[in-house]
Amino acid sequence: MKRTAWLAMICILLCASFLIFAVGGGKQASAAEYSIENPMGKKPAAWSDEKVSGAPFKKAPPWVIGVSNYSLANSWRVHMFAELKYAADHDPRIKELIITNCDGNLAKQVSDIEDLRAKGVDGLLITPLSADGIAPLVEEAYDAGIPVVIYNNEISTKKFHSIVWVDEFKFGYIGGKWLNDKLGGKGNIVILEGIAGTSTSELRTQGALAAFSPDIKVLARQPASWAYDKGKAAMEDFIAAYPKIDGVYSQGGAMSMGALEALQAAGKPLVPVPGEGYNGFLKFWLNNLEKGFTSIGPDEPTWQSVEALGQLIALLEGKTVEKWHEIPLPIITDKNLKQYVRPDCPDEVWANTKMSRETITELYKCGK
Repeated sequence: MKRTAWLAMICILLCASFLIFAVGGGKQASAAEYSIENPMGKKPAAWSDEKVSGAPFKKAPPWVIGVSNYSLANSWRVHMFAELKYAADHDPRIKELIITNCDGNLAKQVSDIEDLRAKGVDGLLITPLSADGIAPLVEEAYDAGIPVVIYNNEISTKKFHSIVWVDEFKFGYIGGKWLNDKLGGKGNIVILEGIAGTSTSELRTQGALAAFSPDIKVLARQPASWAYDKGKAAMEDFIAAYPKIDGVYSQGGAMSMGALEALQAAGKPLVPVPGEGYNGFLKFWLNNLEKGFTSIGPDEPTWQSVEALGQLIALLEGKTVEKWHEIPLPIITDKNLKQYVRPDCPDEVWANTKMSRETITELYKCGK
């Protein structure tokens, strides 16, 4: 073989290898290789095993921590910030926790981050509304020597110090696979998605779609912000538009509860719906378990905010942290449901919490 032919072949192989790894996590699995433990065998495309030294940021406490949040549009996010406030209030090293909320407005989040920097915060925790839109602000803080920890969404830059992430594709795959199996691989379904445009919502839907058999027909998809009221309203629209709905893929427990109540109000039989750790959904599940209702709940931790705070504190202490810090995704099933549900608590409580049972009882006035 001529030298030019060899070079051409090598180039083709190298280019192919680059394309394979650019999408993240090595080889792409075929449908037959999907598993709940490792669906599609991949991680986020930007993932790395890099470690970040906190030596440049070491600073004696007390610290002022700035937090930029993109939304409090649902009870999960409210609970997540209750976790963060509780952790900060009980850490004497934290002088002040300044929390801003942009209510889904990108321009406001940009302004919020600028204001936090102007106040001279010692570090930043950011939940980006837009992976692209917030990236320049994150890069500016990074270049200015401010430790930045991202969580609860992705960011389109490598200039951050740590990101706390949950495998959202896996989250979607778990619920989608369960729904597919409950329907025997065929039927008409609708999809309730999260906040439009967020990578969390997009990845969960991608995961669910990857788990569906070819004979699963998606009638419609609707963003409902992971909120009970919006999920119920979207399901009411679905019921009016489609006479035969065999199942619902819902990205979140509050939307799942809204979907089930919409079916009941319309006099429709309950259909398979995966859920999450929303206490209202868990109570419904428990109360109907002996009647044959079953579900599954991949349960994203509300305490990821506390984990992000821990990463930032470690940097301020001069410690080394993982740049990509994954937290586990427990799964609620019929068998372990009673370990998560709080029948004495309001619907808005979320199961996967680091706050003590006593703290949850007091905060949410359980049992009253």
